Amino acid sequence: MKSEYEHVYGVHPVLALLQAGGRRIETVLLLAAKRQHRGLQQIADLATRQKIALTFVAPAELRQVLGHDQHQGVAALVAPVTYRPFAEIAARLQQGTGPHTLLALDGVTDVGNFATLIRSAVAFGVDAILLPRHHSVGLTPVVAKRSAGAVERVAFVQVGNLVRALETLQQLGCWLYGAEAQGETAMATVAWPERTVLVMGAEGRGLRRLVQARCDYLVRIPMREGTNSLNVAVAGSILLSHIWAYRETQGE
Repeated sequence: MKSEYEHVYGVHPVLALLQAGGRRIETVLLLAAKRQHRGLQQIADLATRQKIALTFVAPAELRQVLGHDQHQGVAALVAPVTYRPFAEIAARLQQGTGPHTLLALDGVTDVGNFATLIRSAVAFGVDAILLPRHHSVGLTPVVAKRSAGAVERVAFVQVGNLVRALETLQQLGCWLYGAEAQGETAMATVAWPERTVLVMGAEGRGLRRLVQARCDYLVRIPMREGTNSLNVAVAGSILLSHIWAYRETQGE
């Protein structure tokens, strides 16, 4: 197999891949014994219409290719997700063409949390997700599977210095809201501005000190007394949902 390709597997991730049309797909592997399965038929039809090679294989062949059986009968050999340059986001802000909502992740390393945040970002209208280049989870086939294909529907930006990138976004008119359990600003009191960056910290330690200092506001989610803090995926999903609902009521 060519090193510049990776495998995306599972019915929903491969369907999302074909529907998005953003990545080069070399071939789609389907279990011959499951070719009548509705989801696999839909994948085969889409691949055929897009003139993508289809290969029907036995279970042992698919296991040999992937190294496991968690594939739901389908895998695609595909070019990796391409990170968008930060300069592209900055240029759009300078031109006044967006984005309206960004999600910045400060050192999130858990694949499950990352995948959940990606799904929530897609559901609640996030334009791009910012990730530090180091000490952070990356875009892998496992993330694509766990996110049910949502990686195909949002832009990803990788930056060398997250604090500096956040500073640039501030200079371009964005407001930075860091999520903190002890934040001074309650979520429900925020009038979310047109250009909002939600900043979520790592599991356990939360936001780094320099990232906290860069944020305009530290926002908390009100909870019952005695309740433990929420994990980053749950907290991020709640906040993104709240931002989306606020924008909907404001008619944006």
